[in-house]
Amino acid sequence: MTTALDPTPALPPVYWDAAVDQLALLADSDAGACVRLADELLPAAAAQRAGGAELRLRYYAAVAHQALGDDQRAMAQASRAAQLAAERGALVWQSRALARQGQVHHDLGQLEDAVDLLTRAAELRREAEDTAGTADVLTILGTVYTSMPHFAPQAAGVLTQARRLWLAAGDPDRASIALAHLARTFVESSRRLLLDNPRGAKAAARRALALALESVDEADAAGLSRTSVDARLTTAVAHQLAGDAASAADVLDAAEDMLDRFPSTQQLLTLRRIRADLLLSIGASAEAVLEARSAMTLLDELTRPAERMELLRVLADSHEDLGQIPEAFTALRELHQLTVRLGDAQAGRRAALLGARMEIEQAERQAEAERRRSEALEERNAALAHQATHDGLTGLANRRALDAELAQRAADCAPFTLALVDIDHFKRVNDTWSHQVGDAVLVRVADVLRRALRSGDRATRYGGEEFAVVLEGQPPVEVCERLRATVAALRWDDLMPGARLTVSIGVACRRPDEPIAELLARADAALYRAKADGRDRVCPAA
Repeated sequence: MTTALDPTPALPPVYWDAAVDQLALLADSDAGACVRLADELLPAAAAQRAGGAELRLRYYAAVAHQALGDDQRAMAQASRAAQLAAERGALVWQSRALARQGQVHHDLGQLEDAVDLLTRAAELRREAEDTAGTADVLTILGTVYTSMPHFAPQAAGVLTQARRLWLAAGDPDRASIALAHLARTFVESSRRLLLDNPRGAKAAARRALALALESVDEADAAGLSRTSVDARLTTAVAHQLAGDAASAADVLDAAEDMLDRFPSTQQLLTLRRIRADLLLSIGASAEAVLEARSAMTLLDELTRPAERMELLRVLADSHEDLGQIPEAFTALRELHQLTVRLGDAQAGRRAALLGARMEIEQAERQAEAERRRSEALEERNAALAHQATHDGLTGLANRRALDAELAQRAADCAPFTLALVDIDHFKRVNDTWSHQVGDAVLVRVADVLRRALRSGDRATRYGGEEFAVVLEGQPPVEVCERLRATVAALRWDDLMPGARLTVSIGVACRRPDEPIAELLARADAALYRAKADGRDRVCPAA
């Protein structure tokens, strides 16, 4: 009897669809099993000229090989998958295969090649009008930019765009991956401040930490094991940069427990590098050497020049702290040689600055400038957030804020009432006394609403001369009557000599499970009846 995944001749498409689905699942959960199954399936797929299935199988095999650190086989499988996809005109799969090649180049430290491949992959996704796929490639491209000194703005911009596209595509799980990479971008930016601005780096790390912790929560909620590990590694670095070594160590331990269940050579290497750097930062230089050497053992199985450079830096600094100058010099010399080969000026600068010390006064000035800049940015962001939800003329919340308020109250299932307040004959105000006077009237009425309401109520500008008031509890007709009477009693001689102003109010108490649209329609109908019945009155909805 033939099992569902036995490679027998002339297998139908449904067989290959099931095989691809199984391989996709294993690529994310058990890379070793994925590779073994791919090795069994690919000869049959090639022999049967099942090109569509073969290119997908090769793609997931490349994913698994990369997770296991076998870069050469990952590159070969991804390259062949891209070729098969191009032959078939499969733009999406061609893009995915190119993006996977870009990721391998990134792991190898070949960043320019990675950017070129990922840019081509993004163009193919846009050509295919694949929003989610474009977001996927931009997420990867953002991680590459994160690895490139001085490209932090590009990284943040690309990852923010990717997250926005994921959310637009209705995929919050993948949006959490973009968030994890965005958190890493902010952490890396703060880490790069260390040489020139230690205090500024710590302040930036605290801001990055909040984003990293959010990315952990999102990845855990999505059940994405690799992203959860990456988010924790980022959080550990953020804790370290913020000066909380104990929390950093706890997070690394938690990440290592996860890697026991979901093995990944690359992530384990990154964890050991981060831990070695943490040990060095707290003065445990001998332990840092041991951890770095352990990571170097993993590197014997991989080709990761960027990781090797970081470990060499830790070894050089650790040996120097221990007074082991020959060992420090050996590590530093290898680091410098590797830097020259990769054309990485950053590590060369690190070698040139080995004996240099930063002047305290200059560091404090730079930190203070960073603090002032950060405060100004926070104030501007707060102002922009306020402008997005408030009416510029009256200062009341706007329609966007009202929609959010109504949705939240409906979700809370608590009773509430909606009142629509319209200024009677407002057109006469504009026509008789000018639009400037009309604006002043709107401001004054808005102030009356603001002062007359209870603490749990909320007034918003609904549009034009109309306001919406959300009232707690039922029935609130007496509150609306008080609003009407207060406006009717106002004197307007300073703006409109001899004039009197009134408002009409339609009131609707929300029924259980009533859609917000129906509630608005009933309140609007009640307001219309108040107008039809002579204005200057409160009319409850039917």
